[in-house]
Amino acid sequence: MTPRNNCPACGHAVTQARADLPYGATPLADYLAMFYRAYPQCDFQPLQAARYRLFDCDQCGCVFQNPVPDDTFLANFYGRGLYGSPAPADPPPADPYQVQQIVRELMMVVRFLQRTGPHPRVLDFGTGNGQWALLAAASGLATHASDLSDHAFARLEASGITCHRSRELPPAHFDFINTEQVFEHLPDPFAQLAALRRSLRPGGVIKIGVPHDPRLRDKLRQPDWLAPKNSPASLNGVAPIEHLNHFEPASLRALATRAGFEPLGVFGWDLAAPAQFALYQSPRARLGRWLRGKLGDVHRPHHALTQTAFFRATGQP
Repeated sequence: MTPRNNCPACGHAVTQARADLPYGATPLADYLAMFYRAYPQCDFQPLQAARYRLFDCDQCGCVFQNPVPDDTFLANFYGRGLYGSPAPADPPPADPYQVQQIVRELMMVVRFLQRTGPHPRVLDFGTGNGQWALLAAASGLATHASDLSDHAFARLEASGITCHRSRELPPAHFDFINTEQVFEHLPDPFAQLAALRRSLRPGGVIKIGVPHDPRLRDKLRQPDWLAPKNSPASLNGVAPIEHLNHFEPASLRALATRAGFEPLGVFGWDLAAPAQFALYQSPRARLGRWLRGKLGDVHRPHHALTQTAFFRATGQP
């Protein structure tokens, strides 16, 4: 296990634990057996003597695990545990709503980027089964994908997508980096975001989509570790082993600022830099957003209990 005595988002020293449980006893032993019964190749023996501790940053609100499983355990867990076999040649059909959200979001980002260049290069960091990368490539974008596991690389490369190991990304190469449901899994999100900053061209944009449960702190007062995922009592936001970080909006802003980014705004389906925010605050613009909201025609995350934020690289890497 690797200790993290500072908030992974803002860097503030945090000392008071909100939860402290042994992995090798009830309820976490039961949790691991229940949630990973479909993945018998997952080996939790190295955690038997370890403890699951949650800390709550009083500066930015990030709730995080400390300590976290070390790199060797996580590589085995994600590489041979959850993705122990090659990806199927024909993955299950995508949810049409998710597809629509991804494509419209891509259009929004490309419109923003085309002010500085006509042919943006995009990276899907933490690509998983590659759905986002495949849709970006089908939209005509120069598409790259990266992941800790290469289980989907053969299928993506067959579609013309360039694949990279997570730690082998070229410098100053991309205009947009998509990270969807990634940063909650990272032991050191600041170091990873700083590395991705170096892979962006000047003025490049990154999207961070992470879980966000507004009721998390209430649930932790009387936690039900065996509550099914997506149920009202679920603690999926701080899932042991997987969700090492639970970010508040202020946490993401603090993390991005530390790594050399400025926040971008999303107004309806428009992405805007801070200098443009005033253009979207007129009564007419607010009325238009209200009407689009009533019609459901606004950018919003395509996973329940998810927050999405966009940031632009500032200065030099």
